[in-house]
Amino acid sequence: MSKTSVKINSILSGRGPSKYFASPGQFTVSIAIDPDFPIGTETQASGAIHPTVYEEFSGANITGFPKFLMSNPKNTLLYAYASDGKVVSYTSALGSETLVGTPTSGAGNGAAYYNNYIYFATPTDVSRYGPLNNSPSLTNTVWTGATLGTLTALTNTTYPSLRGTPIPNHAMHVHGDGSLYFCDFINGQGLIHRINTKKVTDEGDTNGTTVASAYNVLDLPFGYYPTDIESYGTDLAILAIRTVDATANQGSAALFFWDATSSSFYRQITLPDPLATALLYANGILYCWSGNASNGVRLSAYLGGEIVRQVAFLEEGTPPLAGAVDVIGNKIVFGGWTSYPEATACVYAYGSKNELLPKGLHNIVRTTSAGTTPTCTAVKFFQQADFITPQIVVGWGDDTAGAGGKGLDKLSTTGTYDAHYRSEVFNIGRPFNIESIIIPLGKAVAANMTITPKIFVDDDVTTGTSLTVINNTNFSGKKTIVYKSPSMKAIQAEHNFMLALEFTGTVSLPVLMPIEVTISVIEF
Repeated sequence: MSKTSVKINSILSGRGPSKYFASPGQFTVSIAIDPDFPIGTETQASGAIHPTVYEEFSGANITGFPKFLMSNPKNTLLYAYASDGKVVSYTSALGSETLVGTPTSGAGNGAAYYNNYIYFATPTDVSRYGPLNNSPSLTNTVWTGATLGTLTALTNTTYPSLRGTPIPNHAMHVHGDGSLYFCDFINGQGLIHRINTKKVTDEGDTNGTTVASAYNVLDLPFGYYPTDIESYGTDLAILAIRTVDATANQGSAALFFWDATSSSFYRQITLPDPLATALLYANGILYCWSGNASNGVRLSAYLGGEIVRQVAFLEEGTPPLAGAVDVIGNKIVFGGWTSYPEATACVYAYGSKNELLPKGLHNIVRTTSAGTTPTCTAVKFFQQADFITPQIVVGWGDDTAGAGGKGLDKLSTTGTYDAHYRSEVFNIGRPFNIESIIIPLGKAVAANMTITPKIFVDDDVTTGTSLTVINNTNFSGKKTIVYKSPSMKAIQAEHNFMLALEFTGTVSLPVLMPIEVTISVIEF
């Protein structure tokens, strides 16, 4: 036999694109692992295999899928608009819940803060809450009523459902020209409508005059259902789909560009997937999420002209809803779900809070969802205390009825970890024994810290061999964990292996690198 060793030197390059072939710094899969988190009282990103834990803070009022989370410059409250129509607010500490009201027939169709009011699209109308700086109240039917000029009712067109919740059919966006635009679809054609207001008594209380609210300021080609709107400089980018069936591909999605003044859009770009659900403009780049209704998510960047280039890809999950994408610094996050190695609603991140770190795809948040078919439906960087541990508010839902199956989560300091990391698959190509494993830790092992390492061999991904649990009983005070012969020689394989780390306990125990695995290769 001949001995050799393999090392895990980094995870910063994120999830690898292939199970059997990975670039340096990539791994197979993770859940709730964020290398941006610091260790202990440090402030810089650790780059470590660092688990995260979130806890539910919402109460009895969240009984539908939270679809949009909004802050505003007039107060310090966070507002949630859910699929059952409820509008719920929270203090900046996320410690107090208030039911603001329920827009008439509201179903989380679209929402945005605009000009001293929060607007809520309903199936066929628009409601608003405000003025936020002066005794706000909820007013219904402001679109078809006199408030905005007695405009034509919206159409409650059925959009595809992803994991039990429909894609919003009236997604809203505030543009740099001072107007709020939103989506609609009627008689086979996608439409964009506009809301514009001015101040008479309170900011935003009255319909605009020079530029007024208007029905159908832009037509899309027949058959395109608009799903999201985003600013691209002075222009508007509109995302739209043609496929509304959950099984058949009825045509590729498209991205449209409009200067917000001309009678029609000036560019149409066909996307590679049947569904496209969310847009985000960040640091001068327009990002787009696409995929399909059962499994698959693609994150792409628009590079100008006709060029849309993929930057991240997942074979499982569904594209995030319009309210389930956000950015802080250079870290783009989006909601989704995973089934491997466990089923949960989760949040993915592309990139880091620091531009100098490598861009990789990481699963950074595990929600508290417990039912089947869980999914993350909304994300928001709301609390901005520091860059040390950027915190996300996460809306999620599953198939469990009522408040037990829907919720809002925040970063926890007392919760129980349930995080997973699985390394790349190391292809040895011939029979071998594992001689030793050395795992460096970011802290000395103490009470309530627990990691269960496992070795999976020969393409096994479900059973594995558990090593001695890293906890205060077995390795008290240790900062380097060593597993060695003769017990390790019992792990034998024909051609490959993968290391897994399962984090539990109520105190984080980050894992540093390099992790070194020594093997004895059988010579022929």
